Amino acid sequence: MRRTPALLGAVALVLLGCRREAGESGLEPLETEVVGERIDAGLTTEYDLQALPTEDNTGVRLPSDFPRDLPLYASSSVINYGPANPDRRFIELSIPAQPGVVERRYTSQLESAGWRPREDGSFERGGRSIWVTYREGTPGTWIRIEYPT
Repeated sequence: MRRTPALLGAVALVLLGCRREAGESGLEPLETEVVGERIDAGLTTEYDLQALPTEDNTGVRLPSDFPRDLPLYASSSVINYGPANPDRRFIELSIPAQPGVVERRYTSQLESAGWRPREDGSFERGGRSIWVTYREGTPGTWIRIEYPT
């Protein structure tokens, strides 16, 4: 217990030694240089459909050519879309659930909407075919749907 007063005294000396008068920093002032606008200051996402927020500010907008008879997974967010090849496009959805659960539910949802599964893993309705792939995403599952244009 006798060390406690000695320790407190040492701490007080250190603190007193570190004390400086107001305005005394001990450092030279830094030189500053005024620079122009950032090189990317004129860039905008105004015409980038994927960057435009949706009305509720979640996810990416659904592409205008997305088939109206193709259901979207309930409680999913559009995260990406674009061309898959010259006559097909794709859309990617994010779902906060495990891949096995998502695949079973979405297959059931597609079949209820009239899309019939084929042997090659695609679905068909009215002479059109779509391909659906699932992968683990962050968080949950990502679905990629390729559809004809």
